[in-house]
Amino acid sequence: MQSNKSPFAPLNRGLFFTQMTMMWERILPALFPYVLLVILILVAGQWGLFRNLPKPVHLAVLAAGLVITVVASVRAALRFRMPTFTEINTRLAVDNGLRPERLLAMRHERRQPKLRIGKAKAGIAAADPFALRYVALAGAILGVLILGPVPVQQVASGFCVFGDMPESFASMHLALIGK
Repeated sequence: MQSNKSPFAPLNRGLFFTQMTMMWERILPALFPYVLLVILILVAGQWGLFRNLPKPVHLAVLAAGLVITVVASVRAALRFRMPTFTEINTRLAVDNGLRPERLLAMRHERRQPKLRIGKAKAGIAAADPFALRYVALAGAILGVLILGPVPVQQVASGFCVFGDMPESFASMHLALIGK
């Protein structure tokens, strides 16, 4: 039988994984702008918006997108703070339908009940205040409905400023789809 002071005791595990969940929720807004930028470039490539664009303009659009993304990411990263013990304890208590005081009392119990860890809340709305994720989703769906399937080279053209998509990527895609 393990001690209630062991790191593997249910309360200690619950507190640790709740802290990791809360940290992920607070880091995600700093990472999401990069995901959104990639998705928006892919959708623009799907629609062929980069096809007839001069290379310097194409490069300027990508650079501007990257600068905006870095600024949004840094702003979100500056708002990051580690969760306090009180926040972690309260979250774990709420996830298990207990009062926070009950969790504090559990520290002194020999037999601790198993505790549930709540699911992470995405918090993407804070990272995407203009709801561009929905614009990208609508653009991708409309692109599939209106344009039908488009070649991977066209979709990836948003990233290939100075030429076509590398052959290694094209052959990798063909291998993945089984052709």
